[in-house]
Amino acid sequence: MSFREKSAWITFIALLAFGIYFGEIAQHLLDGAAPRVSYFPLFLGLVAALVVLEVVMHIAIAMRSPQDARTPRDERERALAQRATVRAYYVLLVGAFAAIGTMHLGANAWLLAHAALFAVWIAELTRYASLLYDYRQGAKA
Repeated sequence: MSFREKSAWITFIALLAFGIYFGEIAQHLLDGAAPRVSYFPLFLGLVAALVVLEVVMHIAIAMRSPQDARTPRDERERALAQRATVRAYYVLLVGAFAAIGTMHLGANAWLLAHAALFAVWIAELTRYASLLYDYRQGAKA
């Protein structure tokens, strides 16, 4: 497995941790309670954990294969990254319009913000899942 594929796995798994945050938001919406301010510390904690995990794990994999970590991306890797980004863009586009649609359903700014953040999260998960799929399949550009 190449350095970039390991890097994509690390980021994908780290991003999955935000499922905790969106699970809390979903539970809040199902309960029908008023928005709580206490979600912000959870969000900041997850962001901090994401940053620490990414840095530590990337240092670890870079130390195991420093030459691979310094190697610039080749044409295939750039093409795979571009295809993954294009796929994620469509997911983000649909999610953004869905988030805007929440306003037409009577949602407040709090819900709009979380719907937009959810769309970004799903798009990033899509990008890394697509990239990992292409790496595993050995897809050609």
